Amino acid sequence: MGPTIDQYIVANCLYTIDEFNILYRGWDKPELKIEADEKFNEMDITVRIGYPFKQNAHYTAGESARIKKAQKINHDLYIAQRDFKIEVKYLKNWISSANTRAASKNWSVFQQDFDWLMDEIDSDKPGKVAFVIGWFNCVDSFSQLIQLGTGNGAYPLADERKRRYFPFLEANKVPVYTKDLKYCYKKAYMELPLDLISSKYKGIYRCMFIGEEKDKFHFAIYF
Repeated sequence: MGPTIDQYIVANCLYTIDEFNILYRGWDKPELKIEADEKFNEMDITVRIGYPFKQNAHYTAGESARIKKAQKINHDLYIAQRDFKIEVKYLKNWISSANTRAASKNWSVFQQDFDWLMDEIDSDKPGKVAFVIGWFNCVDSFSQLIQLGTGNGAYPLADERKRRYFPFLEANKVPVYTKDLKYCYKKAYMELPLDLISSKYKGIYRCMFIGEEKDKFHFAIYF
């Protein structure tokens, strides 16, 4: 079968983390958050993931806006040499450093990407597709970057259905509120199975969390 998509992406993510660790050495989280809010977008992260593939990387991020909805491209990177498809999402905080709402995404956007990935894997393409989420380690809780609650409010109860997409998050109390979810760094760099609450998907789907507490940037790879 040869090298799988995750083996390539892990290396690319580690390069990116090293880059940001050097660039932002000595920065504290509030300062880093301003940089994350104002200087970076999804394409910045997509290019970093695709750069090591050189001329084999085809960036499809802008193409879906130019074609019919029925033909929507569900990935941001296509690596022709390996027939790899990669979807990328960059997370920002709900409240920006300027105390205004940032350009954030609803949970439905992530659910669509997870559904795309699992449909592709179930269509006999394991090892060829991946969904990559990246974010700066600049806020106190992952729940500040993505909607993991069951309802509205600053810190609602965590939605168990959503939680299962993030096996690297843990809480030490019950009931679990979104603010209680913390990174389990002991699970970093490990293949973690997704135990989903779904009657539709029965395949084998995995996640890898990439990052350490001291790192300026984190990734989660789904494959």
